[in-house]
Amino acid sequence: MKHFKILHLSFIPLFFLTECHVWNFYPDPNDPSLSRFTSRGYNIASSYVNGISYLSNGTYNPLLHKDSTGNSIDTLQFTWPLYNNDPYIHTVYTNISFLLPVPQSFNKANFLTFNGQRFMNSVPFTIQDTSSKTVSGMGTLYFVTVSEVVSSANQKFIKLSGLFDGNIGDSVLVTKGRFDFEIDENTLNF
Repeated sequence: MKHFKILHLSFIPLFFLTECHVWNFYPDPNDPSLSRFTSRGYNIASSYVNGISYLSNGTYNPLLHKDSTGNSIDTLQFTWPLYNNDPYIHTVYTNISFLLPVPQSFNKANFLTFNGQRFMNSVPFTIQDTSSKTVSGMGTLYFVTVSEVVSSANQKFIKLSGLFDGNIGDSVLVTKGRFDFEIDENTLNF
């Protein structure tokens, strides 16, 4: 019995490591392969890519970065990793990026005006596969919520949630996408 208790206690850390793999994934009651659409900063995104459920599991924060082009129009890159939500299907895609054209003077105040904005079938996006091949197409991006959250005097976050979809010709179809992220303002370059 003594050995059983020691053995039993030794599995507790392993249990916590495996249970913490997926953060804040609450299945959508109407589509359990996807996360619910929330606006709470859960750091999760999910969608179907060619009918297979993918999610961003909270392990890596999304990238929200302004790329300078040297012209009057820069690119706001919004990227997060993709993980196949079905362990029985081989993962094909590794990340998705939306590339919004923005003025060179674009800043945080401009980004906060995206609250409630829809970009219908006009946002270039890319998706990368496991061989690091990137393909691009056009998508729809709807920022349902974009707000600033102050947690302390020197700690501010941008909370953003929304919906997305898109296609790359006839080869890649992204559907039912939703995201809910909280991004530390110290990581922004605009």
